[in-house]
Amino acid sequence: MAVRTRFSIEDYIALEGEYPDRKFKPDSTGAPVEMSPDKIHGFVQGEVLFHLKLWLQGSHWNYNAGTEIIHRLGDQVCLPDVALVRSDAEDYPQDAPLLAVEVRSRQNTWREMRAKAARYLEYGSAMVWLVDPRRQTLELHQPDAAPRALAGDDVIEGGATLPGFRVTVSDLFPD
Repeated sequence: MAVRTRFSIEDYIALEGEYPDRKFKPDSTGAPVEMSPDKIHGFVQGEVLFHLKLWLQGSHWNYNAGTEIIHRLGDQVCLPDVALVRSDAEDYPQDAPLLAVEVRSRQNTWREMRAKAARYLEYGSAMVWLVDPRRQTLELHQPDAAPRALAGDDVIEGGATLPGFRVTVSDLFPD
């Protein structure tokens, strides 16, 4: 498979159709990378989604939480592991998610993860979580602020972005 740096949403759909048993995700440049997420990746992704859905219950927010929603940000495609997006967004949103969550796989470097966080923030995300299942840590990124490293009993607070949201970092990882 030849590597290109600019893949469209249509290119990703075609790639998934051509290789239905394989999983691809865009890197920070938009090029497809074949991923092999292990079970811990899926468990953490599920825990993050669970806590966001729990927070959204009963709220009047016009947002929903989902996994692996393709976003078109400028001329690049992004596919966060978990995203908080407007409920009325189009099928392939062209706005950055309010919250983008990337769960680190073995294939990801921290440089790559941080480049993804920078892209989400550049296009309007209010918060990005970079989650490392093996270290059980979370790096919190927000516009105009230095990244914050959180672990264990540290609390992730939603602040003005996610009012009332609170969860400890350790709650994002299976026992």
